[in-house]
Amino acid sequence: MQFSTSFFSIVLLAIAGGVTPLPAEGTNSLDGIPEGSSDGVYLGSVKEDGTTHWEYQGDASEALAARSNSTLGDLVKRNYVACTGYGVNANDVAKAQTNFVSMCGSGYYFASRSIAVVSGLGVAYGCNYGNGQTCHSGDIASFFSQINSQCGLQSGGPAGAGWYSANDWKASYGRTSVGTGFC
Repeated sequence: MQFSTSFFSIVLLAIAGGVTPLPAEGTNSLDGIPEGSSDGVYLGSVKEDGTTHWEYQGDASEALAARSNSTLGDLVKRNYVACTGYGVNANDVAKAQTNFVSMCGSGYYFASRSIAVVSGLGVAYGCNYGNGQTCHSGDIASFFSQINSQCGLQSGGPAGAGWYSANDWKASYGRTSVGTGFC
């Protein structure tokens, strides 16, 4: 089973779309959530000294109360899935994705650079490249389904790490392993 889309292909897609799923030049990407971190929800940000700060918010089963500050429109054609080419534990990432979708519910607003849900070695995350994001369970479930389809997900086996780039929202949503950077 192949999980990768070459980096070159990802760059070509980003150039063709006029956007990139990565932070803008001059911004710092987030380091991965440290191995050994507790399962649950984390908010990620970059401190003034350039280091990553992950703030534990609580257990995913006790998801934070849904908050919504905005409404989101229809998707545009420049949105796409990108696979990183490495595998993650399918059971852990499937649980992290399920918990992330549940957390989003009917609308969960976050203004930090990232929000992430950890389950075992799996991380499901959202990246904010704008002025805040509101995730909704239906949208996020669809994004994860597209990642599953294109990057691979086999119960009990590997899953391909990757993300859905929602360029019209200035956001991306994806999955990876603890210790691996994103956003």
